[in-house]
Amino acid sequence: MVTRAPLLAALVLAACGDATPSGFSSGGSAVTGAAGTTSGSSSTGDASSSSPADDSPGSSDSSSTGIRHDVGTVMDFLPVQPPGCQGKVDILFVISRLPTMGTEQTQLLASFPGFLDTIEQKLAGFDVHILTANPDGRWPGEDVCDGGGLCMDYWPTCGPTAEGYQCPTYPDLMTECDKVLGAGLTFNTGGDAANKLCDLHDGHRYIVSGEPNMADAFECIAKIGTSGGDPLMGDAMIAAVSPELNDPGGCNEGFLRDDALLVVVLITDTYDTASKSYYKSQYEAIVTAKGDPTSVVMLAVVPQPHQDGEPIVPGCTYDWEGHNNFGELLSRFTYTAEGDTCASDYAPFFDEAVGRISEACDSFVPQ
Repeated sequence: MVTRAPLLAALVLAACGDATPSGFSSGGSAVTGAAGTTSGSSSTGDASSSSPADDSPGSSDSSSTGIRHDVGTVMDFLPVQPPGCQGKVDILFVISRLPTMGTEQTQLLASFPGFLDTIEQKLAGFDVHILTANPDGRWPGEDVCDGGGLCMDYWPTCGPTAEGYQCPTYPDLMTECDKVLGAGLTFNTGGDAANKLCDLHDGHRYIVSGEPNMADAFECIAKIGTSGGDPLMGDAMIAAVSPELNDPGGCNEGFLRDDALLVVVLITDTYDTASKSYYKSQYEAIVTAKGDPTSVVMLAVVPQPHQDGEPIVPGCTYDWEGHNNFGELLSRFTYTAEGDTCASDYAPFFDEAVGRISEACDSFVPQ
């Protein structure tokens, strides 16, 4: 269980500045940056140019008394720029819940402990928001369990992969936000899903740093199951950070913060063929939401060609035929990482990704 105390203690050490991954396993994941870009802070010039002259306010004559009276310089009185991302990180997951995501769901769940360990080691102490966005604008309990007839076949559950679902009561617990595209998921239902209401700290549709049981809360919102429709990955990403959902009264109220680094994690075993938006408009929408592309870290676990010598994961989709719009989206950002949905372990990807987050924190200057 990850509690707030170790999170707060460990992340003070990271302070956004350590770009070395903590390492909770080794393995291959492609970590790339946009062409022609570099990370880190720019030079502020020659420090000697700001040294005070002998007769300036910042210096004193010690020839007669041997005592120097430092009354400061003009620079001493300028506002101090807080370093990096100031400890604020908003993490947005957009995960496909197609029936073909069974293997990937297992891989993702297996990676949760390592990912949380990495957060503890590298981001602990930060003011973190974690949200999993509705990827298709549906609530599977209504469409699959009750509306789909599985409750009639398996009463009072929704079948052998959704035995936690309660046919008589769950539909009455559904809210409008449970079926809004991009809204935070707190009531995942259907096959292979959590099939329970997530009782999150402070009543948000996303996890905050004060969450008393981070591990359980994270699994509850991210175990979205395999009973969804075609994922609108790009559209859901845009909606999740839109003013409509983040402003007061919206489903994701307060999730996206102006002075926080935004980390987007896309996980799917198909390319995005359902979204009405495309990579250019998706990039523009994210930059509009944040104001600065360098305040965004874009991560994607998506289909990759199978490499000779690598084990084949049963049930996984390889060499997906289609246009890799995720690659084109990521290429527009400075801080990115791209992994393989068919990897035997997602932990190395998240390990490398946290390194990218650290780099972005190093150069992030809140507006």
